Amino acid sequence: MTTVEPPCDFGPGLGARLERDPQAAVHARGMVRTFLGGLPRTVPREVAEAVLLVVSELVTNVVRHARGRLCRLDLRDMGNGVDISVSDDDPQPPRPRRLDLTGQGGFGWPLVRRLSSELTVLSRPDGKTVRAVVLF
Repeated sequence: MTTVEPPCDFGPGLGARLERDPQAAVHARGMVRTFLGGLPRTVPREVAEAVLLVVSELVTNVVRHARGRLCRLDLRDMGNGVDISVSDDDPQPPRPRRLDLTGQGGFGWPLVRRLSSELTVLSRPDGKTVRAVVLF
């Protein structure tokens, strides 16, 4: 189930709570497409693809590694880029893993780091928020 609501902080944006299930990344990518399509300017294709990848990886990481039933995705228009926040109920920060060429992963976090102009993790006793900024 996806519940769409206003973003929790500032500025024009889109926010949603997503259930931690295998379809969460699919719903998140749909939100990104809706959000980018509603911006008052055309987003370059490579930026749109970067935002889609970052969101997909962050939400997939929550589904695979975090605990709790829900996560939250917030997208905000910065004028010169997109501010992405993904929050969950697990205070453990993302851990880089050894790359596994047999298909077991380890590529997502380095990919997010490479595509983001800013990347921060705010851990709280009741969870964490990963914030990434992708600039135009």
